[in-house]
Amino acid sequence: MESFKRSVRELPGDPRQLTLEYHSWEYARREDDLDGLDEWSVSVRLRRPGDRDAGAAVGSMTFFRLRQDERFSPWPWSDAERDGADHDLFQLVLGVYDLGRGGYRQEFRDSVTSADGDLLALYDITLDKAWRGFGLGPVLACQAVWALAGGCSAVTVATHVSEQLTGLWEDIGFRRCVRPLGHLLDPRSAEAREPRNEQRRKFDALADAYHAALRG
Repeated sequence: MESFKRSVRELPGDPRQLTLEYHSWEYARREDDLDGLDEWSVSVRLRRPGDRDAGAAVGSMTFFRLRQDERFSPWPWSDAERDGADHDLFQLVLGVYDLGRGGYRQEFRDSVTSADGDLLALYDITLDKAWRGFGLGPVLACQAVWALAGGCSAVTVATHVSEQLTGLWEDIGFRRCVRPLGHLLDPRSAEAREPRNEQRRKFDALADAYHAALRG
């Protein structure tokens, strides 16, 4: 039987009514302007049964996808290095990408199944305090990662986010690599898919326990 830090009776709602909404944006620019950086915002919302509205936001995640094609330009990273606004993001990408020579660092290539795809970076994650203590952080992060990781060589994690879920990244499918790589998830490896299935099982156990508590 699955155990949780808090009683399922304290859940503020049905876990099966949680939804993930994905939004992306880009600058309006000429076709020949290179960027190669996609930003994704993921909202975690609680939909009430029979309610057609989007539901109340109870959490969020931010991802950046670095495209490894003709659109790539060092523009976002040079800005981040200069003004310090996204210094953590700059350091994260610099750990796996060689801005001077172009392409992934050899340490990165040696750590993934295939280095011919994009890089997905989990940059921020939040969850309302009322929903914490039930194992939902790793479950939701895992679902969002796999929804966005198609065509990627790896998923990496910003340092401040890594500290938020200390000790839990391996449960999602990440493995800690030597510096400067940090935590990496290889979406093309069977090793990473097994934790995804385990997180789904944990979520089902939580939802079942919640409904069992309602029945008394």
